[in-house]
Amino acid sequence: MNKKIFFVLFLFFILFINIRAESKIFDELDSVIVKGIHLVQDEKFDQAIAEFQKIIDFYPNDPIGYFFIAATYQTLIDNYRNENYKSKFENYIDTAIEKGNEKLKTGKNTSELCFYSGGAYGYRGIYRSFRGNWWGAFRDALKAKPLLEKALELDSTLYDAYYGLGAYHYWGSIKSKLLSWLPFIGDEREKGIKELILAVEKGKYTSLEAKYSLLRVYNEEKDYYKVLELSQDLKSAGEDDPFRLWMTAQAYMGLKRWDEALETYNRLLNFFKESPYYDLAAEVECRYWMAEIFFYKKEYIKSIEQLGFALAHQENVKNNDYAKPIIEQAKDLKKKIRKRLSSK
Repeated sequence: MNKKIFFVLFLFFILFINIRAESKIFDELDSVIVKGIHLVQDEKFDQAIAEFQKIIDFYPNDPIGYFFIAATYQTLIDNYRNENYKSKFENYIDTAIEKGNEKLKTGKNTSELCFYSGGAYGYRGIYRSFRGNWWGAFRDALKAKPLLEKALELDSTLYDAYYGLGAYHYWGSIKSKLLSWLPFIGDEREKGIKELILAVEKGKYTSLEAKYSLLRVYNEEKDYYKVLELSQDLKSAGEDDPFRLWMTAQAYMGLKRWDEALETYNRLLNFFKESPYYDLAAEVECRYWMAEIFFYKKEYIKSIEQLGFALAHQENVKNNDYAKPIIEQAKDLKKKIRKRLSSK
């Protein structure tokens, strides 16, 4: 979830305004939220966090400020593979959920509040799933889905809710096949894709975020031409957007368009090196994929050079959830290269 996640979060803000329309609190905060969103879009995370902190300072019992700060940290973490901010994300997202639950306990459950709360659980569930906390992710999904469905039951025109439901139905199908202990929900991948497309076409605020979600889905489906088509469409939203570039490079590799994939990873690497949010894990990942490209091009010496960097820093990134599988893949690739070279 990346700077584009803030189009979804902006929806949460607008919906929460509707819940508290009488007080005008969130009307007064509109300029703060909009400014913070723009700062995140510009990758100015520290400034965005300072802006969102103003909301907490004035309204500590409302969830919105905590939610936006959590989203800022997750965007930073995911874009840059920088996990130095994990504990901060967890603290803020947990607090946001607690504040939302307090509102739900009043029994005044509007479609907007159900959507907001369901989205918060879904957001945390995705975070937990990536890190192998399957039970926690499953529990969050069980809470998110009925809330999102309730939101649509209360307001059938709330098409933005299809973004969360689409992600649930698609990725729930994928994960339930991998994990035998999860209740199998059936293969609802197509349903999930259709719901995401509906969010793209009719969502008021989730249209762009749903497009980014489809990038990952189409890569999972190995529909690489759709990935590239969507990537081109999203170029105007952020030419150097890391998530778009990660997905684009993956699609090029799937199509065996090695030179274009290599160019994209080089572009990512240069972008990261110039950023104040640089993390070694991102460079390790880029260099691993570059090594794999050189391997398929039979340029084994260049491949070994890239692997050398990744493996030389394995101790430094051993606790990074993004880097862990990459290091293991790097070790396997090195063995393959040695085998190829020894057979000559």
